[in-house]
Amino acid sequence: MTTDKPTIEMLYSDSGPFDEAEVVKTLQPHITIQKSTNEIFLKGTKLSTDQKILAYGLAKKLLKFKNMIETETITAQEFHKKTGIKKGTIDPTFKMLREKGLLVGKAAYEIPTSKIHEVIKTLDSSK
Repeated sequence: MTTDKPTIEMLYSDSGPFDEAEVVKTLQPHITIQKSTNEIFLKGTKLSTDQKILAYGLAKKLLKFKNMIETETITAQEFHKKTGIKKGTIDPTFKMLREKGLLVGKAAYEIPTSKIHEVIKTLDSSK
C-alpha cells in the first residue's frame, strides 16, 4: 500500500513566481513592447478600461520580473498619459480594481503576484 504523503517538494516550481509563458500568451493580443525602450503600447483590441489597466500592469510586472525596468508600479496619471483615457474614468477604475484586490498600493499600484492567475482569466474573457 503506497500513500502519497504531501512533501515540501510539491511546493517548488521551476517557473518562478508565475508562469511567464501564460502571461506572454495572454498579453500578446493586447500589447506590444518597444524593444529599445521597453515602453508598453496597448493594441486596438476591445478591452474595457479595467482590462486595459490590468494588461498594462501585467506587462510592467513581467518586465520588472525580467529586470528590464526599475519598477512595476503604475499610477493613474501614467496610465492617463499612456492611453488618453479620461482621469474621470481611470480613477474610479483603479479604485474598483483595488477593492477587488487586483491592485495593491496607494497612488502607485501593482498587481499582487497571488492575483496573476485571476488577472489572466479576466483578460482571457475578452477574447
